[in-house]
Amino acid sequence: MNIVLVPTAVAAVLATTAATAGGYAAPIIAVEPVAAAPILQPARDWTGFYAGLQFGRVEVEGQPGCDRFAKPKNNLGKLPPFCELEGTGKQYGAHLGYLHDFGRMVGGAELSFDRLEVNDIDFWEGDLRDAKGHILRGKLLAGYDAGRFLPYATIGVARASLDFVDVDDNPESGHDTAFGYGAGVKFLATEHFMLGGEWMTHEFTTTNGKVDFDTLGLSASYRF
Repeated sequence: MNIVLVPTAVAAVLATTAATAGGYAAPIIAVEPVAAAPILQPARDWTGFYAGLQFGRVEVEGQPGCDRFAKPKNNLGKLPPFCELEGTGKQYGAHLGYLHDFGRMVGGAELSFDRLEVNDIDFWEGDLRDAKGHILRGKLLAGYDAGRFLPYATIGVARASLDFVDVDDNPESGHDTAFGYGAGVKFLATEHFMLGGEWMTHEFTTTNGKVDFDTLGLSASYRF
């Protein structure tokens, strides 16, 4: 009887061990997802020198044929027609400047030179022909650092010269210095390439009257 029970007990123990081994499951450890570190955009630093080219439109308007202190000659409160001058044309040239980034604010200075071609000037009894000249401007800029964009205001001094031929084919010329102001925006296309747009106005005043120059231009600059 004992001989029969021993093998039976051994078999039972082996079966229990095998069943236990086959049913073992490793504990599952939950792994918390790791959030990816945010990619920080590099801060835009506008500090540095730049140089480039610009082109745009120029509008000329004024009363260069009349004394600026003269009283109107008619009952409408306006200057006589021979005092009025209006014209449009183009400007193109080069510039050199420097910007310094103070954080939120950016300051700088710029020197620019433009050729002027004002080919459509209406003045009194006819059109002035071959109106050409140049304008040299030195200006200060103050703007807001908006990342890739830099909106700014500007003030400066301009020296302009214009040569033309009047309706009687007589050569004429004029030059003067004036204060100017305006606004613009610059855009960092790349770290070394900058685009811009700017509007400025200047009032040239002499004893013979005044002439307003308004310029609207686009620029492309290389940052050193």
